Amino acid sequence: MSSEMKLFFEQYIIYAVLGLLFFDALLAFWIFYLRKNIRKIFRSGSTDLEKVLLELRQNEVAFEEALKSVVARVGKLENELPRDLRRVGLVRYNPFSDSGGDQSFALAILNDQNDGIVLSSLYGREMNRVYAKLIKHGRSQYQLTEEEKKAIESAV
Repeated sequence: MSSEMKLFFEQYIIYAVLGLLFFDALLAFWIFYLRKNIRKIFRSGSTDLEKVLLELRQNEVAFEEALKSVVARVGKLENELPRDLRRVGLVRYNPFSDSGGDQSFALAILNDQNDGIVLSSLYGREMNRVYAKLIKHGRSQYQLTEEEKKAIESAV
């Protein structure tokens, strides 16, 4: 080895050693940090990593089964939903000129196929009458009043 190289190594060896010491300190800090986090994970009891991983896998399988069950139930509800009564139309009106306010009404409650009922209430000073008519595909076998027709139209 030449004297120039020897001189170079002697001058810069201290920097190399300091760099390696700094690198060792960083590695020690990182190992300490990892140990601290691993202790947090296993603080609850068993420190066997294999047991923890097996328990996580069992939980994953249980979640998958629960998800399949929920998806099946939601599918069943979606299939039944069109049969549910969820369209509503309301028309208020005054059928008699001698009573005040729009106390009478026609209420249509239908499903997605326009099947359901229409309820009508005729309110007067001396009486109150309520009528119910079955609706199939937006039509009734009974005579519908204009207010009942408007209620059915507003429900659709």
